Amino acid sequence: MLNLINRYFLNYFIWWYLVQSKIVLGKVFGGWMFLMNLLNVPPMLKNLFQPLYQDYTRMGRIIAFPIRLTWVLIGLFIELLLLPIILIIFIIYLILPVIPIYGFASFLLNA
Repeated sequence: MLNLINRYFLNYFIWWYLVQSKIVLGKVFGGWMFLMNLLNVPPMLKNLFQPLYQDYTRMGRIIAFPIRLTWVLIGLFIELLLLPIILIIFIIYLILPVIPIYGFASFLLNA
């Protein structure tokens, strides 16, 4: 009986929290980086003081900074808006295997 518990029950939690959590965290981070690149924040920040569309006229230089600054601020705002949602989903993922055990233990204690 103990071998069965060790083989399936404990190994499941080891798999869920150590093996699978690394994979899920990697996918979450990959999605986060994809969103940052989709919003084009790093290139806009890198070229913040460069003329827009290589327009080196005075007007091109004046227009480029506010457009890129607005783009970066909106992108960072969207990223920070989605950060708590992503963290909550990951925390729910970590809590998920414990919910049936808690339900089963509360059933046994109340019965």
